[in-house]
Amino acid sequence: MYALVDCNNFYASCERVFNPNLQGKPVAILSNNDGCVISRSDEAKALQLPMGAPIFKWENFCKSNNIHVLSSNYPLYGDMSSRVMNILKQFTPEVEVYSIDEAFLKLEGFTNYNLEDYGLQMRQRILKWTGIPTCVGIAPTKALSKVANKIARKFPKETKGSYVINSDESRIKALKWTKIKDIWGIGKKLSNRLATKGCKNAYDFTQLHESWVKSNMSVVESRLQR
Repeated sequence: MYALVDCNNFYASCERVFNPNLQGKPVAILSNNDGCVISRSDEAKALQLPMGAPIFKWENFCKSNNIHVLSSNYPLYGDMSSRVMNILKQFTPEVEVYSIDEAFLKLEGFTNYNLEDYGLQMRQRILKWTGIPTCVGIAPTKALSKVANKIARKFPKETKGSYVINSDESRIKALKWTKIKDIWGIGKKLSNRLATKGCKNAYDFTQLHESWVKSNMSVVESRLQR
């Protein structure tokens, strides 16, 4: 099994650790030279501030909606990322840092564990020791753990931030919920192409004939389908 641990709104969450007054308020973090928005709190997302928005075009919008706009602080984010990754190594020695705010954990020998509870332990320890909120998705493959993580993030009350795909029933249900454009590794151009084949969700993608996928898509995408 694989666990994907993803930090929620990482840059904005880092800023909140050192400025608790930002908790519960809309926050936006800007790129180098304060060019565009590269991280948003959930409150800023709810106000429809788009990712990548050029700040000079959205400055008045941010002011009128009381969005706290901050310059990026990469040394801080790098340090907080290292702290999170070091905590994850306490749960398994096999940690693959995928990006500054997410990592895959290979869970071998955890047959008798309640993996949903184990995921909760991860996120609770990270929150307690760093102040960074996370979500955990656990599944038999990395691609499915990405899907599980999205579900944990989308339904925090139901999942408490930790979700496990461990049966055909849970896998199929999760794939039918996942839109084709939200599949890890499927970009906008390819999702539009797959839509012409009747693919509305990830489950539809898995049902495409294997020979068509091999003939019309890359090796990476064929492996993703499997």
